[in-house]
Amino acid sequence: MKKLFALCAAVLCLCACSGTMKSAVKDGAIAPSFNDTLLDSDYLWVRGFGAANPAHTSDSQRRIMSREAAIAHAYQRAAEVLYGANLESNVQVVDAVSAGSTIDTSANGVISQMELVSTEYLDDGGCAVIMRLDRKRLQAAGIDPEDKKE
Repeated sequence: MKKLFALCAAVLCLCACSGTMKSAVKDGAIAPSFNDTLLDSDYLWVRGFGAANPAHTSDSQRRIMSREAAIAHAYQRAAEVLYGANLESNVQVVDAVSAGSTIDTSANGVISQMELVSTEYLDDGGCAVIMRLDRKRLQAAGIDPEDKKE
């Protein structure tokens, strides 16, 4: 009986872990290696990161804004995979640190149907999100991400 239980637990774990993106957060910071995008038989998976603005004095405000930035970053990654990279952004760098960065984001069409799967916060208030888009929706929109691979 114990062997059967152990086998069932192992199979359940394998099923739950397969086909999804793993966390990019380790010990409260960004892990040394991770996947930004994954295309499996059911979904396009994308990861986005957002940094906290140190000027915000409230933990809640830093977390909310870093989450919104991470979601915008995930939309950007999905658009790059599906349509190619065409991003307009402005970044000001002072002493090798980004002092100001703007990315105008709007999610239209099939991209706007992405589902937020997980949100993780870093110790510094930054955020990592994983979003996915059902390949059936892509197919219905006439988009085949396999065609974009080189």
